[in-house]
Amino acid sequence: MEHQDIHLLVVDDNESNRDIISRQLKRRGYNVVVAEDGERGLAIVESQKIDLIILDIMMPGIDGLEVLRRLRLKHSAAELPIIMASAKSDSPDIVKSAELGANDHVGKPLDFAIVLAKIQALLLLKAAAVPQTPPDNSEPGLGDLKTGVLMAGDKYRLGEKIGTGTFGAVYKARHLELDLDVAIKVLQPSVTSNDNSLQRFRQEGVAACRVQHPNAVTIYDGGVTEAGVAFLVMELLVGESLAQVLEVSQRLSPRRANEILQPVCAVLAEAHAQDLVHRDIKPENIFLHRTNHGEVVKVLDFGIAKLVGEAAIRDNLTADGWILGTPAYIAPERLSSRGYDGKSDVYSMGIMLFELLTGQRPFNAPKDDPMALITLHVYEQPATLRSICPDLAPELEEPIAQALSKDPADRPDAMALAQAFAQSVDNNAPTTTPKTGRTAFGSRSIEEDTDKTLSIDALAIEEQKQRRKPRLFGNLLKKLTGSD
Repeated sequence: MEHQDIHLLVVDDNESNRDIISRQLKRRGYNVVVAEDGERGLAIVESQKIDLIILDIMMPGIDGLEVLRRLRLKHSAAELPIIMASAKSDSPDIVKSAELGANDHVGKPLDFAIVLAKIQALLLLKAAAVPQTPPDNSEPGLGDLKTGVLMAGDKYRLGEKIGTGTFGAVYKARHLELDLDVAIKVLQPSVTSNDNSLQRFRQEGVAACRVQHPNAVTIYDGGVTEAGVAFLVMELLVGESLAQVLEVSQRLSPRRANEILQPVCAVLAEAHAQDLVHRDIKPENIFLHRTNHGEVVKVLDFGIAKLVGEAAIRDNLTADGWILGTPAYIAPERLSSRGYDGKSDVYSMGIMLFELLTGQRPFNAPKDDPMALITLHVYEQPATLRSICPDLAPELEEPIAQALSKDPADRPDAMALAQAFAQSVDNNAPTTTPKTGRTAFGSRSIEEDTDKTLSIDALAIEEQKQRRKPRLFGNLLKKLTGSD
């Protein structure tokens, strides 16, 4: 792609900054348009072709983070690279921008040589990920994936995009030979930029398939197409995630929480027996799948699972310096140089159980301050269930408190946690009605477009005070642990 065919957008409320950077880029042969605020920047993207954006974070009105969030609803990082600019090199906004899908970051005042190098690198990655003129008989590239496209040797016909995640997007698809509806997870190009990343993607399929359990999502197929698109084919789930349930109910009854806990712990026990650690247990990765025979709890995304012990040494896979997982649910040992095993998943289950029963997590930190949250995981004791919800039975405290022990040796394994929690629930049948006026352990059914129903807890309390925290990258963890 020639420079004159490339259209760059500079969004900055400082007229001097806009003028300097745009004139320098124009001298290099790029087509450059400018916007003085977020609203104007969004309007330009909607009205004309833009190949890359340099976006200031701190702006009046709609700031750069909100502009980024809105753009990522329609344009992936591969389709529209965005470089964020900020005068604060250690600002939490930089972390937030990465979580929202920024491709890169530059400091202000802008060093044009650095800005130009980052622009050129991102445009090269974009061009490599989306071939401009593929042969008619070639596999579709990432930019060609849309409804009706055939991929993987014409084995699958893509349908609508049904979800996005940290590493890629998920499409509904049809296996043409088997006449079967499936889901296809496609890895985004930033993750497949080197051989190690592709190896990790293949590991996701291996890891998930190794957990032979009815409550683990089933992986049918996977690979890398001739066009370099990495993909996994898995069973198509119908229903909603536990996170979506919590948005409606805020908290669940102990009996309902136990119904979900038991199969999740069973899957984890099977995985831990094979030296597989999930590393990202949270409500978003627990799916309540509707079938003709009722609800089936499914554990999603073993894709960031890492083989531990001898298995880890054998495979020698890294995560490009990142510690994978969500800070709100991450175990203390994951934040140090110590090794870890399945007990780290048990800790995450303890956090999630606490959230299911109370509508809050046991650790509260300022919004957009993941380092403060990490400090609480490492050094502070969690809140108690009854300090938030006095109506809960005292016997429910002990299993969760043990799961949240700082020392992994003091935690139960997955099945022991399941047994202890089930016992505490069985010993404490509901006898009162919560302040909402609804029965403590009642449930209701949400009618869907089909004749299937999904039973979810109907207990509602005040709005959640703490929203889910963004993922935290490993370089922040280095600040805490002091590692190089």
